[in-house]
Amino acid sequence: MKSNIRFINAYMAFFILHTSQIGMGILGVPRIIYLESKNDAWISILLAGLFISFVTWIMISILKKCESCNLYEIHEHFFGRFIGRIINTFIVIYFIAVNYSIIISYVEVSLTWGYEGVYEWVGVLVLLLITVYAVSGGFRVVTGVCFLSFILTIWMLAVVYQPLQSLNLTRILPVMSSAPTEIMSGVFRSSYTMLGFETLLFIFPFIKEKNKLHFFSQLAVWFSTILVLIITVVSILFFSARELEKNIWPVVSMIGTVHFPFIERFEFIAVPLWILVIFPNLCITLFISSKGVKHVFRLQQKYGIWVISIFIFIFSFIITKRVDNNNFIDLLGQTGFCLWFVYPIFLYGIIIIKTKIFYRSKRS
Repeated sequence: MKSNIRFINAYMAFFILHTSQIGMGILGVPRIIYLESKNDAWISILLAGLFISFVTWIMISILKKCESCNLYEIHEHFFGRFIGRIINTFIVIYFIAVNYSIIISYVEVSLTWGYEGVYEWVGVLVLLLITVYAVSGGFRVVTGVCFLSFILTIWMLAVVYQPLQSLNLTRILPVMSSAPTEIMSGVFRSSYTMLGFETLLFIFPFIKEKNKLHFFSQLAVWFSTILVLIITVVSILFFSARELEKNIWPVVSMIGTVHFPFIERFEFIAVPLWILVIFPNLCITLFISSKGVKHVFRLQQKYGIWVISIFIFIFSFIITKRVDNNNFIDLLGQTGFCLWFVYPIFLYGIIIIKTKIFYRSKRS
């Protein structure tokens, strides 16, 4: 039986899920969605939010049927040890890949905005070491990182007050000018940009008031959705169509227009501060993947953390071209969409069917 010191209150799930969803993706998400659904990008985001909300409900339903299990344990319980371990191994690889993609994306932004001349492997090594240090402290430390990240970075929303003075409201008109297929394509792109809510499947055993988890999970999902919506709408109104289509990091460029009397280039402050935003992503993905290594390969989590980190560091020397990294991240996003939007619905159906068969056989 787990000691109470390992449990957290349900409201902390809000900070965990929100900080899992918001990371490097938000810096480029306005351009990504705009390329698909143009000025109707806001519709795509709202539809994606509804889809995520529905899948979150599905995940909660799965977890309630399996008591205090995480996804790794659910797989082995319903599919057997052999098939369950195969699925779990794939999920471990996925989270290791996500951790790598976050690191390499942040290093790329850092080298572009203020740290030219620094070797990439230096940035990768530093991020890995501080992540290992945090995750080695256990789940409650990871939760504290998520909470502090939210508190220390939410104020950055206030810096958009200067760009708000340069908005052109006509750029979002006419409404519903995109075809339904384009809007749905925007839903697809925006939905896997807002991945991170799947963390719910792995933190469930650590929650005290499990009956309150659904409320705080939905609160986190919609808070993240509204945040992405605001950033995207402001970007569409701030940039011209051509500027937004060509700007890989529109949010960073928009922040670059902010000026203070005591800071000439605010983006040189914002980019280093962004490590506070991505740090929870790194901690959570490393925690989940190391937990999976422990479950599948019976390797102690403290060793699994180091094995995964060493693997990521070595892999960073293999994929070095920007195009290859972008293709890797796109493939990872598509995999994440299938894994966390489609698969939970399939898994829920399997659990319902198996549960009914079990009760029927038990009665007979």
